[in-house]
Order: sequence, then structure tokens, then C-alpha cells
Amino acid sequence: MPTYSFNGIDKKGKKAKGVREGDTKSAVLAKLMGEGIIVSDIQQVKSRKGRSFSIPFLPGGSKKSLPDIFFQLSLLLGSGIPLVSALRILSGSIGGQKVRNMLLDVAGSVSEGNRFSEALAKFPNFFEDMYVNMIRASEDVGKLSSVLMDIATFEEEKRQVKDKLTSALMYPVAVLVLGMGVVGFLLSYVVPKLENIFASAGTDIPATTKMLVGIAEILREYGVFIFVFLLAAVVALRWLYVNNPKFRMETDKRILRIGFVRQVLIARFAHILSFQLKEGLPLTQALSNSAGVMWNRAFTEKIVRIEDDVKSGEKFSSAVSKAGGFPELFEAAAATGEQSGNMAGLLERVSTFYGKKTEQYTSRFVSVVEPVFIMFIGVIIGFIVVSIMEPLFQLNTLVG
Repeated sequence: MPTYSFNGIDKKGKKAKGVREGDTKSAVLAKLMGEGIIVSDIQQVKSRKGRSFSIPFLPGGSKKSLPDIFFQLSLLLGSGIPLVSALRILSGSIGGQKVRNMLLDVAGSVSEGNRFSEALAKFPNFFEDMYVNMIRASEDVGKLSSVLMDIATFEEEKRQVKDKLTSALMYPVAVLVLGMGVVGFLLSYVVPKLENIFASAGTDIPATTKMLVGIAEILREYGVFIFVFLLAAVVALRWLYVNNPKFRMETDKRILRIGFVRQVLIARFAHILSFQLKEGLPLTQALSNSAGVMWNRAFTEKIVRIEDDVKSGEKFSSAVSKAGGFPELFEAAAATGEQSGNMAGLLERVSTFYGKKTEQYTSRFVSVVEPVFIMFIGVIIGFIVVSIMEPLFQLNTLVG
């Protein structure tokens, strides 16, 4: 049902604004007139629910305001402010028109008697099913404020991990881009000028210089086409990965064989599962939610098999062992957690352990990549310089 935001004056002559749902603008106007509100402006609130174009291996920025939304909402509710009022206050302090319209839409839905979780479920691309289910469970037991604070903390931790990864990769990538820019300048500007000098002098140039001149000519003639081809190839592979389930599954299976990626996914799975169990969600629901937030389809398939086995009455530890691909530490934590009744705590320890290992691997990777990139660029530039200077020395000798 469409949602409309309005401004007007109420019965007491005070300014009134908010959102209402209705089949048509006229129906909403009639509803507001019945409430004694004289409307001066009314606009339909549009919300896009399309899929965003983002690379699954890299952090995205479409949900950066999520931790702030949940944190501020938790504080407002904890201060005794009603949910609808809290949402409207929040819509005025959060940046981004789309997010503000979404919060107003949620506020309007709640004001009409719908549950908060139901209102959030209308925006699945922004509010994950895991959070919607946790909020739904918290509404039943009256723990909404504390659960929102836990979600905010969880989202903030996710954002910090992404920021660390981005910061770690930023310097090596900057070095590579800068170095390739220098190489491109030498090949496209310096080498052609020297080529003319060598041609006018009529001297025989070395093989390395001929190779360099040939590369420069190829880039000058076909550089744009090569760039377009590479860009088209990347876009085509991305499109296949997103839209072809078979291609994505085969790709994800190969990616999952990489030890580092497997540890990252296991750490994330353990953390998400532990977080949900602490908040009181059933194991099967927590497994279903965890499967929905994993980008690797091969790993998701394992979680779905575990969920099916647990639903059929099998123990979680047995289902994990049967699915395969999980380290002995994870299996032992699952078995011990079942015996002690502290599954969430033990899974959180597993998550912390593999999270630290992931940080160590990332630090080592970056420390190795930086000098490798610098050496790679140095070798290329050195080759170009030698290829240019050698015939220049020969030319100077002939002139002398």
C-alpha cells in the first residue's frame, strides 16, 4: 500500500506532519480530514527495493547508518519515548533522504497498528531477516530496547572489521595505481618522443628497446579497446556471478577451498549464530538467518543442510560433522555446548579465535603485498629506464 507524507494544521491550529498509508492520495486526504487535519502539502513516499550492485568480497557502504539507527532508537525507547515518536525523531536526525523516508514509512505503519517487525520487513534490502526475526521475538517478551542496542553493537563490530580491511588494502592498491600511472605516462608520452629521435638518427636500437617501442605502439593504437575489453570482461563475470546460480556455485566452491576464506566464513558464522542464540532465537531459526547473510553459496548450502538435519531431530554437532568442511575446534565447541547448555558462549569463543587468526593473516598478507607491489613497479620502471638509456648512450657515442 502506498505511503504519503503530509504537512498541515490540526484542530488546535498547530502544525501537523507525518505519514499515512492509503490506496490513493484522495483516500489519505479523506482520512486526515476525518482526523481534523487541514492538509497543506502531501507527497507519496517512494522506496526502492532493487538489488544493489556490490562486489560480495568487498565491504559495501549501503547500510552505514544501520548502527546509528538501532543505537539511537534504543536510547529513545529506553528514555520512555513511544516507538512511533522515536521513529519520527530519528528520521529528522539521520542523513539521507531515502533513509528518512523509510523511517517515516515504518513510523506510519506502526501508528496504524502494525508490529514494528512487520514494518521493518517491508525493507528486506536494508533490514536483514535476522534482525527482523530478533525484533519480532523481543516484541513478545518486552526486550525491544536491549535487543536494538545489541544489534547496534553487532553492526558496529561488523563495520569496524570492514574498515580495518579497507584501510589495510588501501596503501598497496594506491601504490599499484600510482606505479601503473607512471608506467603509462612513460609508455604513452616519453617513449614515442624517443622513438622519433632514434628513427631520425638511423641507429639500430637494442632488442629490449624494440620491445618497449612495440608495447608503446600497441597501447597507443589499441589501449582504449584493451581497457574496454577488460572492463567488459569484469562486468560480464560479475553479471554471471550474480545471475547464473550454477556459475556462482562452482565459483564459490573453488573460493571456499582457500583456507583463509574458509576461516573468515567460519568465524562469521560462529559469531552470527552465537549472537542470535544469546538473544533467545531458536537454533533452527538462527541457522536459517545465518544462511541468509552468507555471501558464499557453497558455505550457505552447508548451513542449509545442517538446518535440515537439526529440524529432523539430529544433534547440531552431528549435523556439523556430517556437513563436512568445519574444523575440529568448531565441532568440539558444538558438542560441548550441547552438553553444557552454553552453545552461544562456546561459539563466540570459536569466533574470537578465528577472528584473531584472520586479522593475523590479513596483517601478514598486507606486509607481504606492499613490498611485492613496490618491487613489481620498480622492475617495470627499471626495465623502461634501461631500455631508454641504453640506445641514448649509443647515440651519444656515435655523435661524439
